[in-house]
Amino acid sequence: MRQRRDWFEKFDRVYLALWWISAGHIPTIDEAKLRLASLEEKGPTPFAFTFKTTFTPEQALEAIA
Repeated sequence: MRQRRDWFEKFDRVYLALWWISAGHIPTIDEAKLRLASLEEKGPTPFAFTFKTTFTPEQALEAIA
């Protein structure tokens, strides 16, 4: 793992997005693409965020209301 920079290219684009889902919901590929695009365009929000900048489920619900 120490030489990972020699083997892997650095991504210039967002490749990981986190978001809260309801119990039992299975996210779709299209939903994931939408979240990735939102994160890349707007940065971390309750709609899509990263491990570095997180939001609570309550914040996510407030954002949609």
